[in-house]
Amino acid sequence: MSAFKITGYDVIHQIGSGAYSEVFLVRCRKSGKSYAAKHLIDSCSDLMCDVAYAEIQLMKSVPSHPNVMQLCDHVFENKSLTLIMHLMDINLYEYMQKRVRPFSENRVRKMLYQIVLGLEHLHQNGIFHRDVKPENILVKFSSGIIGKRETLQLADFGTAATIAQRPPYAIYIATRWYRAPECMLSMGYYGPKMDVWAVGCCFYEMLTLKPLFQGENEIEMLDCIHELLGSPSPTVLERFRPWNVKNLKFAKRQATELRWHLPLMNVFGMDLMKKMLAYCPDQRLSSKNVANHTYFEELIRHKKLSKFSLSHQSLYNEVNVHEMKSCAGQLRNNTKHLMPDSSVTSVQSFKTNNTFHFLSPEEQTKINKQRERFWNMNPKSIEHKLWCNEPLYRREK
Repeated sequence: MSAFKITGYDVIHQIGSGAYSEVFLVRCRKSGKSYAAKHLIDSCSDLMCDVAYAEIQLMKSVPSHPNVMQLCDHVFENKSLTLIMHLMDINLYEYMQKRVRPFSENRVRKMLYQIVLGLEHLHQNGIFHRDVKPENILVKFSSGIIGKRETLQLADFGTAATIAQRPPYAIYIATRWYRAPECMLSMGYYGPKMDVWAVGCCFYEMLTLKPLFQGENEIEMLDCIHELLGSPSPTVLERFRPWNVKNLKFAKRQATELRWHLPLMNVFGMDLMKKMLAYCPDQRLSSKNVANHTYFEELIRHKKLSKFSLSHQSLYNEVNVHEMKSCAGQLRNNTKHLMPDSSVTSVQSFKTNNTFHFLSPEEQTKINKQRERFWNMNPKSIEHKLWCNEPLYRREK
C-alpha cells in the first residue's frame, strides 16, 4: 500500500510520475471500480487557481468524446488536488518503446485517425491542448475480430488554453521536440495549429519509432526543422512578428525531401504529413481538414457505416422485445413498418452488440465489398466463424 491517501478511494500502488504530478492506481470504495488518480504535486489554493483551472474548469466545458480523456471525479483536500480518470493500459510513448519494429502503416493510420478526431473535438469546442506528445496520448487495448485493437485518447490538459483568449500566450510552451516553429520564433503568437504540428511529429514517430526533430535547445530544434523544410525566407519570417529575437540566429539550410525518410509510404499519407508539418501555420491544415483528408477515406466510410448501424439500433429498441422473441415471422411484422425499404432478416442481416441490421440486397453487396477491402478477408468466412463463436486467428484441426 502507498503512503498517499485520498478520501473515498483505496490507493493500490503508483503507476507513473512526471515533473508536475504522480499517478496512482486506486479503487473506489463505493463502486469497487478501478481508476487512475493523478495527484498534482504543486499546492492548490482553490479550484480556480492556475494549477487546477485547465484540468477541471476548462475541460468541464468540453462534451465527452471517445478519443478525449474525461475527468470522472476530483478530490480537493488540504490544498492538494487529485484528478480521478478512467484507467488506461499504457501511453503511446511506452507502447512504441516496447516495439521491436515499427507499426504497419495501416495500423498507424487507424491510431492517427483517433488522435486527430480527439484533437478536432477539442478545437471545435474552443480548446487547444498545447502539449501534444506520445506521453500525453493514452492507449487502451481490447480484443477485436482479427486481433488486438487500440483505443487512443488525448490526455493531460494542464497546459490547455481557450482559442477565444487570443495571443499573446505563454512564450515557453509544449515539449521541445514537438514544438511548432511559431512557438519558437514569435513572442507567444501561436494558435491551435501548433497541435496539428505536434500530431504530425507523432505521425512520423509512430511510423519509424524515432522522433522527427531532436534538438537540445530551441536553436538546435529550429536547425533540425530547417534541415528538413529549409530555412525561412525574410518574407516568411515577417509572418512571425513580434519576433523572439534570441532564436533568429540560425544557419541557412536547404530543404530535403520528406519522401527520402519514408520511401514506402502511401502517397496520400505523405501528402497529409507534409501539410501537417507546413512551416507557416496559415499554410498548415486545420484539425478539421486533417480529419477529412483522403488518407482516412476508408476509415471515414467505416465510421459512417457504424452510425447507420446505430440508427437501426434505435429503431429496434422501439419494438416490443417480448413479441420479437415469439417467432421470426412476428419479428418481421413488427419491424416492417419501421423500415419499409429493408429486406427480411437473414444471415447477411447480421447481429452485433444487440443491434439488428436490416439491409437491402444492394446494400448487402456493397457492405460485403467494403468489409472485404477493409479487412482483406472473405466476409462469408468471417460470418461463419462468428456464427460458430470461433476466433478468426486460430484454425482448429
